[in-house]
Amino acid sequence: MLGGAWGYHSSPLIHAPSWLALPYLVPLALVAASWRPSAHRDTRTRGLVLGGVGALIALVYAHLATFVLCAVAIVLWAFQGGG
Repeated sequence: MLGGAWGYHSSPLIHAPSWLALPYLVPLALVAASWRPSAHRDTRTRGLVLGGVGALIALVYAHLATFVLCAVAIVLWAFQGGG
């Protein structure tokens, strides 16, 4: 979540809308669920899977959002006349 907040605040968009940071809530919930103490072997495995999936979702979202924003910028630049 800290990485998501840092990425949002260091965004090149001056006043980036806050909804860009909202998809980090699902990975945060999954990682937070993985921190619960576990008494059984099954719950330990579930915690590891939840944490791994949460981290993967955050990573994929960050790269996908960056790609989409850059693609939109390039398309807008191309339609503008290429500078």
